[in-house]
Amino acid sequence: MLVIMAMASVLVIPSIRSGTQQREVRRTVQRFVAAARAGSSQSIRQRKRIGLELNLQGRSFGVVGGSRSVRLPDFASFGDISGGYEDDDGTSVVFDFYPTGACSGGSVELVFDTVASRQRYTLTLDPLLSTVGVEEDR
Repeated sequence: MLVIMAMASVLVIPSIRSGTQQREVRRTVQRFVAAARAGSSQSIRQRKRIGLELNLQGRSFGVVGGSRSVRLPDFASFGDISGGYEDDDGTSVVFDFYPTGACSGGSVELVFDTVASRQRYTLTLDPLLSTVGVEEDR
């Protein structure tokens, strides 16, 4: 009986861990999209330029001056980033949102090294509409 339970736990625990990581992947991508939308609507509402900051060293992102930033899971990292601009010390990349509803545009790759596989998502900021496109790279 004990041997059967031990074998079952060896098979089940990686499956549970994989499921937990998949939830974190989805949650992180959703939070990035939500942060971009928040930056865009805040810029329109306040009638001023608002930035979405990617803290490369701290492995986090959030609206500049916002109350919360989102930290990437331990198994995630930023991949290729195009557009935006680096801050003065080169530790962050910022994408700007404008009161007109536009943004500076660009793309961010999020890389997830899960138990099951390596997943890459490219999140593209449309410069005219400030919408975020999400594409899973397989």
